[in-house]
Amino acid sequence: IDTSNFYIAFINREKQTINISFISGEESEEEFPAEKSMTAHLINTNKSILMYADGLKMLLQQNIIKLIGHSAKVWLGVPLRADNVAIGAIVVQNYDDENAFKQSDIELMEFVASHISLAIQRKKIYQETLISKQILRTVLDHIPINVFWKDTDSNFLGVNAISLKGMALESERDIIGKSDFDFFERDDAEKYRADEVDIMLSGKAKLNYEEGKIKNGEIRYFVTNKLPIFDENNNVIGIVGTSEDVTERRKTQIELEKLSGELKIQNDTKNKFFSLISHDLINPIAGIIGFSELLKENSEDLHPEKIKSFATIINKSANFTLALLHDLLEWSRVQIGSIEAEKEDFILSHLLTHNITGVNSIVSSKIIGLKSDFSENLSVFADKKMVSTITRNLLSNAIKFTPKRGTITVSSKEIMVNGKKMIETAITDTGIGMSEEKVKNLFKIEHNYRSAGTDKEAGSGLGLVLCNEFIEKNNGTIKVISNENVGSSFIFTLEASS
Repeated sequence: IDTSNFYIAFINREKQTINISFISGEESEEEFPAEKSMTAHLINTNKSILMYADGLKMLLQQNIIKLIGHSAKVWLGVPLRADNVAIGAIVVQNYDDENAFKQSDIELMEFVASHISLAIQRKKIYQETLISKQILRTVLDHIPINVFWKDTDSNFLGVNAISLKGMALESERDIIGKSDFDFFERDDAEKYRADEVDIMLSGKAKLNYEEGKIKNGEIRYFVTNKLPIFDENNNVIGIVGTSEDVTERRKTQIELEKLSGELKIQNDTKNKFFSLISHDLINPIAGIIGFSELLKENSEDLHPEKIKSFATIINKSANFTLALLHDLLEWSRVQIGSIEAEKEDFILSHLLTHNITGVNSIVSSKIIGLKSDFSENLSVFADKKMVSTITRNLLSNAIKFTPKRGTITVSSKEIMVNGKKMIETAITDTGIGMSEEKVKNLFKIEHNYRSAGTDKEAGSGLGLVLCNEFIEKNNGTIKVISNENVGSSFIFTLEASS
C-alpha cells in the first residue's frame, strides 16, 4: 500500500477539532476545526471509506463535506476506535493516481487501525502486525508508553523510542539480544523472567499489573502488560509487552486524595460557620429586637412581672450572643492562624479554682452540687488564656446538661504518658449523657453536637470545637466518656511544668 501521503488524526469532541498527530507527504496544521472535513465525516460515520474524485465531488456538492487543501484523486480512510466508538482515523490519499488504492487495501488499513487503537488504550499489544515496518515504527515511537518484544529466552528483539530514552540508550542495537539482567537489579530481572516464562508456558496474557523497578537507587512503579506471541502454528515464539511509569501518577493520586479530604473538611467547616452565624447568631438578636420593641411600645401597659420576664429573656439572649460571638471570633482566629499558644508555667489548681468560683452562682440557681478534687500545687506548661477558655467551656457544658440536684466534679492529677509527665483534668457530670455516635463527632464543626440543656439553655456546640483546637495547640489530648442518662466525663491532658 502506498503510504507516501499518510496521516493519523484524532477528534477532540469537546472542542470539535481535528488533531493531526502524524503526517507524511505534505504539511498540515496540527489542529483545525472538524466542521465538514472528510476526516470528520469518516469519524462520524464510524465506517471505512474508499472514495475516488467523483465521489468526493458529490459529497462537496451535497454540502456533506468541505474541501480542506487540495482534492485527492483517491482517498482511503479507516476509523480508530475505542470501545467501538470512533476517536480518530488513519488516512492515505493520492493526488495523481486514482488507482493507487483498491478495496482490499481497506482490510489492511483496518488491521493497522485495530493495533493503534489497542496501543492508545494502553492495555495490550496482541501480536506482531502485518503492516509495513515504516508505519509500525512510526506508531510505536509515538506511543507515550514503553513497548518491547522478546524471544522465548526473554532476550530483547526490539523496543520503541521512549523505552530507549528511559534506559538511557542511544540505539536499538544497544538492547537487541540482551536481557533484563543486563539493565536491572538481579532480583527484579529474575522476577520479570519468571513472569515471562509463565506467560509463554501458559499461552495466557498477564495484563494491567503493577511492578516495581529500582532505577538510579529509587524505586519506580510501572503498570505492565505482557502477551505471548504465536506463530502460524500457534506455537509461542516470544512475548510483547507495554510498561508505563506510574510513579508520579501514584504520588499525584495520593496528594489529590489528601487535598480532596482537606477541601471537604474546609468546605464543611465553612458551611457550618455560616450556619452558626445565620441561625445561632441571628435568632437571639432577632429575639432581643422583638422583645425590646414590645417593651418600648407597651411598657406603660405591661405588668411589672411581664416586664421582668421580657428583660430576663433579653438578658439571656444577649449573654448567649456575646458568648457565641466570642467563640466565633476565637475559632476564626485559630482557623486563619492568627492565634498561637503562648506557653508558660502556671499553677493549674489556681486557674481551676478561679473558674469554679465564676460559675458558683449559676450552679446554685440550678441546685447542682459542684465538687473539686485536686491538690494545690498542680502546675502545667501551656497557654493560660486558652486553658481558661477550655475549663470555662467544659464547666458551662456540664452545667447545661446536668439536671437540678445533679453533681459536677472537677478533678485533676499527675499521670505519666509514654514516660512524659502530664496533668490530667476531668470534668464529670451526672447529666443526660450522650450516645456513642454523638461522642464520635463532638469536636468536629461539620458534625458538631447541638442540643438544648436540661433547663432549655441554648448552645451552638462551637465551644467544644474551640476546646479541641486549643488543646491541640497546647500539645494535649481530650476525650469523652459518656453514657446516656448516666452522665459525661470530659478528660483533657496538658504538659506538666518541668
